[in-house]
Amino acid sequence: MAQRLKQKGHRGFIIARAIDELKQKDFLDDKVFAKLWIGGRISLKPSGKNLIVRELKSKGLDDESISAAFGEYEGSFDEYEMARPLARRKLEQMKGIEGEKAKKKLLDFLSRRGFSYDTIWRIIKDSFGNTADLE
Repeated sequence: MAQRLKQKGHRGFIIARAIDELKQKDFLDDKVFAKLWIGGRISLKPSGKNLIVRELKSKGLDDESISAAFGEYEGSFDEYEMARPLARRKLEQMKGIEGEKAKKKLLDFLSRRGFSYDTIWRIIKDSFGNTADLE
């Protein structure tokens, strides 16, 4: 928030006062923000944990806030279950593309979405069978 206000040309003492007031009113809470961000990534734009963590860190959140927020989603954050429908849609779009090229495109797509390589390999194995050619 401070960086954003500074970019807008506000002076340091005004920024500090504004941030103090927002914190007092509980409008600035990194843990709540992280929880809401993760919830949005689960339901609106499914993404893997790697991407979500990078996004939150780029917004200035610390590891503790991020870990606490992921802890809130302990049982409901399953990368494999989030990636499966994305993979199915991607495979539908790639009908007619030969096996190895399709595997590579799927791997790249899921990787860009922040899914772990364990999750990606599991989906590729489920979708194509033997993955030895890509390893």
